Amino acid sequence: MTKEQIQAFTLRVSSANKTEMIVILYDIAITYLNDSVSALENDNKSLFRAELNRTKSTVQELMNSVDTSTELGATLLKLYVYCNRELTEAFINYDEAPARHVIKIFGELREAYKVASSRDKSAAVMTNTETVYNGLTYNKNLMNEILTDRASNRGFLA
Repeated sequence: MTKEQIQAFTLRVSSANKTEMIVILYDIAITYLNDSVSALENDNKSLFRAELNRTKSTVQELMNSVDTSTELGATLLKLYVYCNRELTEAFINYDEAPARHVIKIFGELREAYKVASSRDKSAAVMTNTETVYNGLTYNKNLMNEILTDRASNRGFLA
């Protein structure tokens, strides 16, 4: 994952509600998986395994977010466990096919959560964050980000 992608995910997380956070986790997992596949295509097995480990950490976060008291949540948890098994198989055998299968599954789940997040009007998970404005200012070829509220307390309020 590039530095720019990390910054983009960080910006999205700072303003996301619970449902949007799941979409972001899928995006992160898919990015890691794509990076792992390209690493294997470049014969970089250590990077392949490192990216798969990062993906597995993201899948663990998805598993932790599931409400297993509902039938849908229990089914979703089983799907995450299956994906985790696929990633383990890819890790052990240096095989990109299971990773590509998980990319397909996460892509479909991401689209479903994207629809749900468009209907979710709940407040952002993070509060007390800086406001960021993006736009083309002073230079028509360069995107500038402007941060506001720099003087405000961004830490824990006692």
